[in-house]
Amino acid sequence: MAENSSSTPPGTPPEDSRPRPQYGELAPEGWSWTPAPDERTLATPPAPGRSAVPEKAVRPVGTAPAWDRPVTLSLLVLGLLSTLFAVSMLRVITESIQMLHTQLDLGAYEPDPSVAWLVTAGIVGVSLVWLATATGAVLLLVRGKRAFYLPLIGAVVSVVVFVAFTGAVLATDPTLLNDPNLMDVYGQL
Repeated sequence: MAENSSSTPPGTPPEDSRPRPQYGELAPEGWSWTPAPDERTLATPPAPGRSAVPEKAVRPVGTAPAWDRPVTLSLLVLGLLSTLFAVSMLRVITESIQMLHTQLDLGAYEPDPSVAWLVTAGIVGVSLVWLATATGAVLLLVRGKRAFYLPLIGAVVSVVVFVAFTGAVLATDPTLLNDPNLMDVYGQL
């Protein structure tokens, strides 16, 4: 007892360094458990049968919050509408330049041969940006990941593509770009 008095204060039980028992491993030898008759009936699972309520589809478990799916889908719909607007603007850009020539008395507008290719490439480019954005966002949503940021990035890229191709088409018309009356009509740019 004298050797324990220095390591533990008097009145406290000695510390047990053995691991906690699990699954009856400290039961006396030869002991086995047999359930009572009423416990046997409770332990048997009910027979599998058809339930009246169909099981829900298993939804992937991810880290995305509940608001991410509707926000992402709303942004994709808004992006589709914006893409359709950009495509329609690119389709009528030659008529718009002709209207500017008429307003500024610059004569008839003769589009450069590369304008048709630039307009087509702009339409395809803006459409592909939206398609890639929608595909990526849907794949992220299916995996249960956060995806709202992908339509936002796609919108920025789409605006850059639209402005680049619109500027390229306008750059093919030196008559409009070199007109000194352009600033008088539209003010300081």
